[in-house]
Formats: sequence, structure tokens, C-alpha cells
Amino acid sequence: MPVSTIVDQSTQGIATVAFHHPKTATPPPYELVATDAALAAVCARVEKTSVLALDTEFVGENTYYPSLELVQLFDGDGTVALIDAQAIGDWKPLARLLANAGILKLLHSGSQDLSLLARVTGEAPRPLFDTQLAAAMAGLGEQISYANLVREFVGVTLEKGETVSNWSQRPLRDAQLEYAALDVMHLHQVHRALHERLVELKRLDWFEEEQQARAALATREEELDEDELYRNVKEWSKVPESKLVILQELARWRENTARATNVPRRQLMPDAALVGLARLAPAKADDLRNQRQLPMGPVMRHRDELIEVVRRARAIPKDQWPRKREGLRPDLPSGVVEILQAFVRAVAEEQSIAPSLLVTTSDLQTLVTLRHKLDTVDLPVLRGWRREMIGDKLIGVLDGRIRVRIDNRDRLVFEEFQPPARASSTRR
Repeated sequence: MPVSTIVDQSTQGIATVAFHHPKTATPPPYELVATDAALAAVCARVEKTSVLALDTEFVGENTYYPSLELVQLFDGDGTVALIDAQAIGDWKPLARLLANAGILKLLHSGSQDLSLLARVTGEAPRPLFDTQLAAAMAGLGEQISYANLVREFVGVTLEKGETVSNWSQRPLRDAQLEYAALDVMHLHQVHRALHERLVELKRLDWFEEEQQARAALATREEELDEDELYRNVKEWSKVPESKLVILQELARWRENTARATNVPRRQLMPDAALVGLARLAPAKADDLRNQRQLPMGPVMRHRDELIEVVRRARAIPKDQWPRKREGLRPDLPSGVVEILQAFVRAVAEEQSIAPSLLVTTSDLQTLVTLRHKLDTVDLPVLRGWRREMIGDKLIGVLDGRIRVRIDNRDRLVFEEFQPPARASSTRR
């Protein structure tokens, strides 16, 4: 980091994509794969490639587990294979292809694809190159769409007409199949452009480190730590610590019930209901009546189960109750975390990377709270490539080695600070 780093408050601190005047994309040739034999033949054909574009279409609004409906494969030359998941019974050929370490799999924002394919085939794709993650590492924004990347790097516009299609209906329409084929047609070109940019930025190793970590997380959903599920409930931290054990057991009940009935967890029971029930800690069904803060529909449908869950939670010994982790400080004085966020934006702008990829607000709060014992803290920003890029610099801000001022152009300036040497004293 140079001695002086400036952040312009009028920008978001990341590179922007300069769009040209693209033409509308023409759908590539495609084949609909609707038998086990056809799937085996396709997998045998594309296993000769070294780079394979991959995507899925699924329906997941009304179920706990999203339903895989279509898998798209493209080796970059020839015909796109569109695999009708409803027609396939033997997924072993695709499983072998996904596990082939000699083929790089290209996806865009692929976390959902990874978990879906792992559940259906028994194998998660590897090795991987996620173009959305690569774009974030290259300073193009953390959530840039595939269509915007294609527009920038390929010069064509992808139509959005089938974005909200019902992929579970059969037969699939020609417009749906063309849309699905276009989703993988340009991944090879986008990959080449982003790979080149990461090499130029000397960031390819960082990208691969982050890619592996995210892929492991995306395919580990079956290994949920049920004791920690309550932390995914919105506003869980506002529940008194004495009632957290009740919220913990309610979140466990919701997850297991949603999984068993294949119903979305928040459709089964909203977060607000779990928080309200934990606070109320009802001992009998009558305690639930006239509670305006609770969504009474789902609560009353499951009232007997919920009362039993609360009863079990109350019986858990106090030494087994969950505790709020040290480091969560929503009551920090105003401006403390905001100064760190401004510093993060400054570094992100200088390094051409999406600031939200570097550190979360929660982790910044933890850094401030535990700044005097950071050797006990395990946060992503203090590990791997993040520590190299910004973690040590954030520590420098916390301990005063990097300071902030406002320059003559009303911009924030962060400067490395060397305290003046103390004058030696002489006795008289």
C-alpha cells in the first residue's frame, strides 16, 4: 500500500464495466438429451475436452430441496447438450465427467449448481472456474451478471425472456431450450478474458484459493451444524441470551421438519415467528393466543409441536446453553466501523477488487471489539489472500500505524504514520 491512499466518496471503489454496442446473441446448435443412452454418449464425447461449460435450470420456490430440471454442457465447439433431468435414471456417466480432474468446469455463480449436482449425481464438479467470482476478484463487482459479462467480453446481448420460466413443465418450449443453450455458449470466451485479467493482476492464486473454499462450502449443505442453525435466523442476536437455547431448539425443529416434508424452511415457519416464540417461551397453547407479534397461522398449525420444543429446550442444563459470541457489538460508537469501511473501499479501489469480497461489517465489528487480542480471532480477513491484501492493513488502522485525514479536495486520505521519536531527557 502506498504512503497515501485516497478514496473518492462519490464512487463505490470498484472498476466499472464499459459496455459497447452489442448485437443480439444467436442461439447455438443444441440437442435435447432425454435417455440414459444419450447421456452416456454425450459424456463420452465431451470428456475429450479440457474445458467444459456447465449450467443448470431448476425449480425451488416451493420445496426444501430445489428440483433439478435441466443440465447444460458445452465443450466450446459444436453442439450444446441439454440434459432433461426428468428423463434420466442413470447419472453415473455425468458423475464421472464431473469428477474428471483433467477437465476444468466453467460456471457462473455456481454455488446452487454445485449443491444440486452433488445431490443428484453424487459428485460435485471439480476443478472449477466461477466467472462471477473471477469478475469480483478482477474488480468488476461482486454480483455482476453473466449477461453483463457476455455483453462486455463477447459483444452480444442475451435475451432475458425465459429468466422466470417454469422449467418443470414438459415439453420444454423451443424458446426455453434456446435460452438454456445460450447460458453456456459464451462461457469459454468469458473465462479466457477473466483468466487473462487475473494473470495480469497477479491474482490467479488468490482466486483459486477462494474458489476452492467456496466450492467446499457449497457442497457441504448436508453437513449442517444443527446447533448453529439459530444464527441464520434474522435478528437472532436480539434474543436475550437466556432465551437463545429456545431459539436454538426451534431452529433445529424447523430445519428437520422442512427437510422431512420438503417444504421451504421459512414457508414452514417465518424467522419472526421463531424469534417471537423464543422471547415468549410459551408453556401451554393458551400462552400463544392474542400474541399480535406472532404470525398466528403457522404458529397455531404447529402449536403442539412448538410447545413440546420449548419444553425440551427449558430442560437443557444451563451449562449447555449457547452463548453470544464475543465480538458482536451492534452498540459500537457511531463512525467507528464506518471509518474501517471507508478504508476497505479505498484499498478495494486501489487494488481493483469488489470491496464486499474483502470483509463483512460483522467481521469489522469483531476486529474493533477484539483488537487487543487478535491472536485469538479466526476471521476470513485474517487468513490467506485477504490477510495479504487488507487484513494486516486493517490491523495498522486499529493500532494507529495508518491514520486518516481529509485533504484539500475534501477526500479521505489514509497515510502510514510514524510517531515522532521521543526527545532524550537530560538531568540537570
